[in-house]
Amino acid sequence: MTAARPVIDHVVAAISPASEAQAAGVRLRLGTAGAGSLGDLAARLAAARHNPHPRVDRKLVVVCAGDHGEADPGIDLGASHPTVLAARAIASGEAALARVASSAGARVLVLDTGTAGAAHMPSSVVRLGRGPTRDLTTGPAMTIVDAVLGIEAGIATALALADEGLDVLALGRIGLGGEVSSAALVAAITGAHAGDIAPAADADAAVAALAANAPVPDGVERIAALGGPETPVLAGLVLAAASMDVPIVLDDHATSAAALAAAALAPALVGYLIAAHGGTLPAHRRALAALGLTPLFELGLAQGEGTGAALALPLVDGAVALLGGR
Repeated sequence: MTAARPVIDHVVAAISPASEAQAAGVRLRLGTAGAGSLGDLAARLAAARHNPHPRVDRKLVVVCAGDHGEADPGIDLGASHPTVLAARAIASGEAALARVASSAGARVLVLDTGTAGAAHMPSSVVRLGRGPTRDLTTGPAMTIVDAVLGIEAGIATALALADEGLDVLALGRIGLGGEVSSAALVAAITGAHAGDIAPAADADAAVAALAANAPVPDGVERIAALGGPETPVLAGLVLAAASMDVPIVLDDHATSAAALAAAALAPALVGYLIAAHGGTLPAHRRALAALGLTPLFELGLAQGEGTGAALALPLVDGAVALLGGR
């Protein structure tokens, strides 16, 4: 059964291609001074903002917290749940992400897209989800209705954040699991073998996920079958940001897989995406290659909680400084 999705369809229709004319103008203006990744980033920002002097000072890092059914420890960890501890560290400012984002002049917002320890999450966390997904190695991770509602929640969140002022959106993700889901989702979209792009310990599970959901559907149905609780929300954030000409900085595998799934719905949004780093997981690199994105740097980061994306924000400022504006 296909769920009604008028909100998603409306946002998809509102996404126009990033401006190639603005990107070409930046390259012409910078000349040889714009050669290299910083100049390329300046061109990409101008194209995304449809402005030769893009504003990028209102920066936000959104971290989606979600736990996956295939990673369920089988016991109630309460306030000691790793996802809860990670969210508390971010909220208290103790996490590396919080410090890096603060130094980059960015705010941080954590969304609970479906965690096992929702009752113990800090009060600053915005709750959107209804709990962890099911085990995708035995069947669909969520219903199509849940996927649609998740995408719509991401869209609504982005629109609300834009009302407060939003120039650059950076994305991250915390939670148990995700490697299996990301590998399976990227494999389903790109045609790669899931076992080849998943970590060795998760290769069999990624292959099992595709087998359990065969034939793998397309679009929103594919997100429902293979996504995690964060996947539809991340996809909705990406779709809405692109519809508002806001560039999106991706962190690691969960964010790139969600962006790839969103791009299957709206190919034009690729022009609004920026890859912070190459990560350490093959699924992430495969997703970036499919999106045509080149990472800004390589630091061997593997957490994907948003620190990598936050580290890219000073480069965003530097790229705009090349253009003589901010």
